[in-house]
Amino acid sequence: MTAVIDDAAAILEREVRELVRRRGLDPVRERAALDRLVSDAVGDYAERTARGLVPALPDAGDAARAVVDSLAGLGPLQQYLDDPTVEEIWLNSPSNAG
Repeated sequence: MTAVIDDAAAILEREVRELVRRRGLDPVRERAALDRLVSDAVGDYAERTARGLVPALPDAGDAARAVVDSLAGLGPLQQYLDDPTVEEIWLNSPSNAG
């Protein structure tokens, strides 16, 4: 099940990255435009999911946030940087293995 979820999120992110490139959008400086683009892409993705063309996203909001964080933030670290209760972040390794 996890592979399908990862595939769905990867498909969405790949599509949004391509749209950003085609439109010449600067994700950091044009954050409102990126947010609209991601919202539109998620809506389009949901329509294709309903027709059985792509795997379903378990949570469209989480997927959209992850794409925006990946393009305009620091990826998976961004949620901690945005959380006012987080005081420090320690990285033990540059790899995903813990």
